[in-house]
Amino acid sequence: MIAGSSRMNLAATLRTGLRAGLRAGLHFGLCALLLASLPLAGCAPKTGAPGAPDASQAQAMWTSFVSEPGEKPAAFSMSASLSIQSPQKSARLLVKFWGNLERPLRLDLSTGMGQSFSLWREDSLGWLAVYPHSNQAFTHPDTKAGLSRLGMPFPFTLKDLASISSGRFGLILPSSYKSVKKTAKGYEFALAPSSTVGSVTLDFEGKPIHLTGRGIEPWTVELGDFAAPEAGRPPLAQRLTLTTPGGLQVILRTKKIELFAAPMDLSTLELPLPPQARHIPLNKAGDVRAPELP
Repeated sequence: MIAGSSRMNLAATLRTGLRAGLRAGLHFGLCALLLASLPLAGCAPKTGAPGAPDASQAQAMWTSFVSEPGEKPAAFSMSASLSIQSPQKSARLLVKFWGNLERPLRLDLSTGMGQSFSLWREDSLGWLAVYPHSNQAFTHPDTKAGLSRLGMPFPFTLKDLASISSGRFGLILPSSYKSVKKTAKGYEFALAPSSTVGSVTLDFEGKPIHLTGRGIEPWTVELGDFAAPEAGRPPLAQRLTLTTPGGLQVILRTKKIELFAAPMDLSTLELPLPPQARHIPLNKAGDVRAPELP
């Protein structure tokens, strides 16, 4: 027989062991549960991770982007700065850009001291560029081809640039896309070969942040510094950075832009050809010397 005190000691020992075992079992169970949950957390999808896009979401985003919901401006006026860097030259100019989005359009370039460098006009008939100090006036039916002949392979017409600056991408992009993929930054839409713009990336809020294009040489455009959207209008990029494989980089920084519901009076968009200027048609054969950047 076990004495009474011995029985009490045995019972106490059993209770202590039982409590310790329960605590150990509980601790083990919690650890096991935590460890089991780690692979699941590691495999959980992350917002913005590349992968197969949601087709309906991508389609809705593109349709909203090119259909230009809300009030559509017909005209605009913009002041900006323009930085140009290439292996051969660099310059910084002030920009005054205004007109009707369906053209005519006017663009004046001047130095930081306010000295006029070049005056441009684009309409349905083509492009005119007047350089007052060299007494030259260049013309070409195609703005991009004319600029290329002057050693500036800029991939946009003035209408293209006005559409991008005012947020009316539907004026220059097709209504449908060829394919779409999801990236870490948003949805990348590939466009048909007939489009000058090869692809457009929209972030997850639907803002255009990256363009690639075709032309005399391929190019990329980064859009950023979006201003707060006005009522009924999309947010507008205040910085456009164009880069080409040849080493050209152009940065356009918007200082102020105003959008107007009605077209501008055509008389405010005229650019008379100076009678004393030498007219040089760039669509004809012959050597051309472009005016030097200031």
